[in-house]
Amino acid sequence: MLGRALKMAFWVTYDHLGKLVIASLLWSLSVSIPAMAGVTAFVSHDPGLQLVVGIPCLVLCIGVVLPVMSAGIAHMVKELIDTRDGSLRTMLEGIRLYWRRAIGVGFAYLAALVCLPTSVWFYASKLREQAPLVGYALSALALWCLLFIGLMSLLVVPTLVQKKANLFQTLKLTALLVLDNPLFSVGLAMQVLAFTAIAVVLSPVFFFLYGGMVVALTCSAYEMLARKYDAAADTGDAGSKSSHVRGLGTQGAEAHDPDEDDDYLNRGLRDFLFPWKG
Repeated sequence: MLGRALKMAFWVTYDHLGKLVIASLLWSLSVSIPAMAGVTAFVSHDPGLQLVVGIPCLVLCIGVVLPVMSAGIAHMVKELIDTRDGSLRTMLEGIRLYWRRAIGVGFAYLAALVCLPTSVWFYASKLREQAPLVGYALSALALWCLLFIGLMSLLVVPTLVQKKANLFQTLKLTALLVLDNPLFSVGLAMQVLAFTAIAVVLSPVFFFLYGGMVVALTCSAYEMLARKYDAAADTGDAGSKSSHVRGLGTQGAEAHDPDEDDDYLNRGLRDFLFPWKG
């Protein structure tokens, strides 16, 4: 399933490279400006500058700009997957439609990123003398939760855009998807980490493609999960452990395998080398 998601993401990017480059450029500039300002303030070791500039800039970046811009690109990629066509106007429409809920997601993650790492340190250090086993167990639990929300972060924006649900329902469904597909989620995380490493090594050239490529991959991953659960619903597998997240897709179950008619999933090297012969 991860291989199909990668293949779909590749051909979506290949077919609509110009749109995704512009969208990625807007994403990169929007995210990097407050992020760089915040990091610069923190490395200055000036407490006043850190308080007045550093914290607000990082909150703006993580809590507002990153989720809102990602939701806009996800809305555009959804259209590219569904209709094989789209425009940058769709990205702006996605920002307009989802900015409130995207900010809610961003601040929920901000709270988790503040509380969980603090908990990892606090329980291990403060309970080391009185109850070391309890302290280490609580620290391990907090670390596991931190890793879990990291996996959730890969699917939360596509879930928000596809399901159009409120904050709680979006987070709940995303958590269920990760719990039901742990290996797929870990594999997806490894691919995103690989893209991130390439973006750092080839920066700044590749960095301006990073946002669109990652969102295209995560939206393609969501599409594969949607087809999986639609197929489970179509076969009437009532005993499936996946029943709690059925109805994931937005168009309902198909009577046949949708991959058979998917142009993104039925191309090969020949189509890449000789696109005019397709």
